[in-house]
Amino acid sequence: MKRYTNKEDSAEDLTTYWGRLKHFQNIISPANIFYSPEQLSEYGRILENVDKDPSIRTKYTDQQLWKMRYVLDSNIHPQLKEPVNILFRTSTFVPVNVPLAFGLAVLPPTPINQLLAQSANQTYNFMFNYCNRNASNVFSNEMLAFSYGGAVSSAVVGSLGTSWLFKKLNAPALLIRACPLFGVLIANTFNLFFARYPDFQKGIQVFDDETQEPLPGLSKEAAKIAFFKTLVTRYILPLPMFIPPIVIYYMKQAKCYPQGRAIGLALDLSLSGFFLYCGLSVGIGIFPQYLKVNPSDLESQYQNLTNSKGNKIKTIVFNKGL
Repeated sequence: MKRYTNKEDSAEDLTTYWGRLKHFQNIISPANIFYSPEQLSEYGRILENVDKDPSIRTKYTDQQLWKMRYVLDSNIHPQLKEPVNILFRTSTFVPVNVPLAFGLAVLPPTPINQLLAQSANQTYNFMFNYCNRNASNVFSNEMLAFSYGGAVSSAVVGSLGTSWLFKKLNAPALLIRACPLFGVLIANTFNLFFARYPDFQKGIQVFDDETQEPLPGLSKEAAKIAFFKTLVTRYILPLPMFIPPIVIYYMKQAKCYPQGRAIGLALDLSLSGFFLYCGLSVGIGIFPQYLKVNPSDLESQYQNLTNSKGNKIKTIVFNKGL
């Protein structure tokens, strides 16, 4: 574990996938839910002053300081410095999504089930995207409505469309059960695109990596990089969610699936929660939260700049969003 300092982003080595995996497992832990606004405010005050006040070092270990940091990172927006709505925090993502995952992946993919499950899932995804967005831009009500409508309709059409096609082709039963996955993947693309559309138009805020100072203007190239990196993550996140139906199918084939309705439901929900947690930690850890790029990867205005220390800016950093 690293020595705690506000200049460090994590106790782990974020240049490695394993380090990011452990880092994000700490952030998405549901145990981080149980902290009051007063505790979050107190943690923020302690960490804000830890580099200025040596006496704080005598009161807390590095492990305790990093724990405070992870609690804040899983509940507080990194740019707005305000608590995210509790339903849309990274700390509550898994427990809130368990019933959604159950509806998408475990219930029979009938048209009404897909309509309800996809609508509920995309409603949650839209709100999660919005609450954890890059805060450089504000969204009009018209854009929000357009984004939400596109996400829900694309999910339902994609799911029902692939279901109809697979049945037409006499596809195997397991493949037909995976139809909601295609709806989710299509919707994730539209959902993220609509949520990030203002970023494509205006750009996002970027910072000097050495001083953390904001650089002038907004970068559209950074917005594109953030979008595609996040899209890869969004494609991976739902995949493990569709493993439970396969497990359940083969358990029933082997006649080892619980007979009782309540026990069976508990098993289904447990499998959904377990694979959802695995998918989230594996997928979200693929890329760092803050991406670092060479100035040459962005617009010409960010090349050959110097920071407040008089040093040439060699690395630019920005929040990719979630």
